Amino acid sequence: MRNRFGLIAALIGGLMIVGTAFLPIDPAAVRLRSVESLVRDGLKQLKPADGSPPLAVQVRLEGVPEATVLPLVSAPIQTLQGPDGKRRAPAFAVGTTGPVLQITARDAGGRVEVAATLADRSFSQSVRLGDWMSLLPPLVALILAVAFRRVILALFLAVMTGATVAAGGNPFSAFWLEIKGLVGAGLKLVGSDAVAADGVFAGVLSSSFKLQVLGFTAALIGLVAVVARMGGTRGLVDALSPFARGPRSAQAVTGVMGLAIFFDDYANSLVVGTTGRSLTDRHRISREKLAYIVDCTAAPVAGVAVISTWIGYEVGLFDDLLGVLSSVPHMASSGYELFFQLLPLRFYCIFALVLVFLTAWTRRDLGPMYHAERRARSGGGVLPGGEAATSGDILEKPGVKPRALNAILPIGAVVGTIVAWIIIAGTADLATFSPLSLADWKKVFETPAVADGSAFIMLCAALIGSAVAFALALGQRLLTGKECLTTWLKGVRTLVEAFAILILAWAIKAICDQLGTGTAMVVLVGDSLPPVALPLAVFVLSGAVAFATGTSWGTMALVLPVAAPLAASLSGEPLVVLACLGAVLDGAIWGDHCSPISDTTVLSSTASGCPHLAHVRTQLPYAFLAMGAAGLAGYLGVVAGLPLWATYAAGIAILLAGLYGLGRDPEAAPTP
Repeated sequence: MRNRFGLIAALIGGLMIVGTAFLPIDPAAVRLRSVESLVRDGLKQLKPADGSPPLAVQVRLEGVPEATVLPLVSAPIQTLQGPDGKRRAPAFAVGTTGPVLQITARDAGGRVEVAATLADRSFSQSVRLGDWMSLLPPLVALILAVAFRRVILALFLAVMTGATVAAGGNPFSAFWLEIKGLVGAGLKLVGSDAVAADGVFAGVLSSSFKLQVLGFTAALIGLVAVVARMGGTRGLVDALSPFARGPRSAQAVTGVMGLAIFFDDYANSLVVGTTGRSLTDRHRISREKLAYIVDCTAAPVAGVAVISTWIGYEVGLFDDLLGVLSSVPHMASSGYELFFQLLPLRFYCIFALVLVFLTAWTRRDLGPMYHAERRARSGGGVLPGGEAATSGDILEKPGVKPRALNAILPIGAVVGTIVAWIIIAGTADLATFSPLSLADWKKVFETPAVADGSAFIMLCAALIGSAVAFALALGQRLLTGKECLTTWLKGVRTLVEAFAILILAWAIKAICDQLGTGTAMVVLVGDSLPPVALPLAVFVLSGAVAFATGTSWGTMALVLPVAAPLAASLSGEPLVVLACLGAVLDGAIWGDHCSPISDTTVLSSTASGCPHLAHVRTQLPYAFLAMGAAGLAGYLGVVAGLPLWATYAAGIAILLAGLYGLGRDPEAAPTP
């Protein structure tokens, strides 16, 4: 059945690829948007120093539409807002006096080149004009991922498809360029420039920022493994257990456990699922409900936690989008700052977490979950069909005493190092810095030392946290040095697939930039979709992709490179753009929650000792309820003009209406 579905999906995808050749992509509109983008980049290179008054210039244009480009010259050229919180003054003033600003655009071989000169400064850059072939990489990735559910293979073939298009349609030339580029990148690492490091993958793997992001993620997951092995995570969970006195409080405590294990979704699912069984079994809570609590706190809390294995991945994706978003006023100057800007707009993550606790507080359950909870409360067993419950595996080393402090200190070292380093690196005078001032924090994140060095800061912090974990394990004689290192490396090995997805995500972003995919998408969609509906549409699209592929990270890699330029071009309003970026991340998690082939869904049901299909079936109504609150009150409401506080209030009202309108109390007598 699965093979038949794959073949049908591949056939439909093939027809879609053929159909792209007939899409109405206007070449003139593509050229115009490409020239606009290049001119904007050039003006940033030529603009006067920040704080200088507007420079009077005479503008001469060649091959550039005057009505489109002249407003760019006299517009504020900025990425960040000024120190006073207002938009900066224009960098240039167009007139009949002053030096000549010459802007020229030339077409050559399917590309457009823009050159700009001002006195002794100059700028020159070219870009491929997007057409139907520039849509092939994301389309191939989506089709293959849906048809065969192999995201890594889909992304790799999508990158090579794009490289083939960039090489003029010669796949052998594209493959050779990538091989030669990887060899060149390897030689550069040892100090030789014998071979040029060209190619998409070489560009990704030779980036110090990207390597630091990979190092941070590896060091943090290694730390998590050591902490779990010496009983730290079990101790953290055990410290919360005495607060459970009944089914309601037991569900709430299990939810708090999920919040406490915030640094990794895999660790969250595995630790909370296995250690929470005895707690929920004792209070006759079904394994389906345990699996739901585990799954709906794992990815949402890891996705919004300021310190987690997710943040390195998300920051890496965001950092590559900054150039596309540079035309949007008040946009972040680093991927790390952009992550913080998006936090209030992560509506699905927030409402999914809130729903976990509302379900416990109201004692209302939806659809199949009601029947599962009714069975467990009435003595029918916590598992479907009256199967015997098992306690699960213990993660820590046999014989070690669980201690919460062994988890708190290493994670605290990571958090403390990052915060202290950022403050010290981004503050000229520490005596004037106030940790309660949002303006001071914004200035800190705007400094080049923080904006450009965020990945290095996180990498060092994760290594320091790992060293603290090693010291605790060795100092208390819980683990030997060999056991610490082996456990740390085993943790890192679990990230092989995640690293592959991340590298391919960067690569597909790079090849889409080369081909002009974003520009072609913007021209194709045009102004047909109103900006107010764009975040909601992006949210639903991301959810559909994640459901079909079973991966939230892969969905982010596929959708973000398209959604960012689309939002920046169709709207340009900071709130709409930020809402679209948040919608991609949250839609990916929503679709992941609904997908039966999701790794975290499988892991949550396995760790909780719940039959997999039973978990999927019982979780779906909750995922759709949280999706409705996030989509209507969040991504539609906030762009339509609702204040943020009203958005949250409306979302919670939707959750409560769903629970009371559609849910029932499993402890109450059934309605005759």
